[in-house]
Amino acid sequence: MQFNKRLKNMRKRSKVTQKSISEHLGVTLRTYQRYEEGTIEPPLATVSAIADYFGVPVDCLIGNGIFSNWDEILLHREQILLFLGKEVLSFPDGFDLSTLTEGILARILPALFAKITFNGPEISIFPLLPVEAFPLSISSDGF
Repeated sequence: MQFNKRLKNMRKRSKVTQKSISEHLGVTLRTYQRYEEGTIEPPLATVSAIADYFGVPVDCLIGNGIFSNWDEILLHREQILLFLGKEVLSFPDGFDLSTLTEGILARILPALFAKITFNGPEISIFPLLPVEAFPLSISSDGF
């Protein structure tokens, strides 16, 4: 998926307007619209500011590494979080994984997994660390 489509999808998921983002970035509304249309690409400093605005790494916007299929990962978020909570990380009792925001997921998942792929209903998760290193443990104040 191209940058402009990722940007538009992220904006829509966040339920913010083009105008509010353009004002935050200090660009005209039309300039921002062109970013989403794909007719112009923002400079690197603007891409960084957009990533900060949404609370995600720049790689998430440009589709590097695990983020190459980010929208699909988000579609299967519940199954991935279930795996994360049962097999990988030890969370405090009562911790609700569904409260993890897209920004938090965008920071956790690439730290643990090299990639996540989908083949129909099957999800393949490739850890960065050897399997013996799991489960990892984090505290609730680690977020």
